Amino acid sequence: MRRFNFKLDNGAVLTIKPPTLRQYYKGLLLAKTDPQLFRSVAEICSRNDEGTEITEEYIVDNFTTDDLQRFMKEFPAWINVEKESDPN
Repeated sequence: MRRFNFKLDNGAVLTIKPPTLRQYYKGLLLAKTDPQLFRSVAEICSRNDEGTEITEEYIVDNFTTDDLQRFMKEFPAWINVEKESDPN
């Protein structure tokens, strides 16, 4: 199964499984407030191979603004590349 590898500025690495459609389209892409965005990112990141428990508080306490900006740019780009490589 494909994975998204994401390294935080603090050195933590997350190997994230693909999100469900609800997590991606109704969560991440439609988040209108910071708490909704943090909840969505936490939900997506919690599906990691490392077994790290990711909560909204984890996002707020461990992600820098650079981490969040990078995640919001790189994660959708990864989804698009994966979708193009295997449209099924």
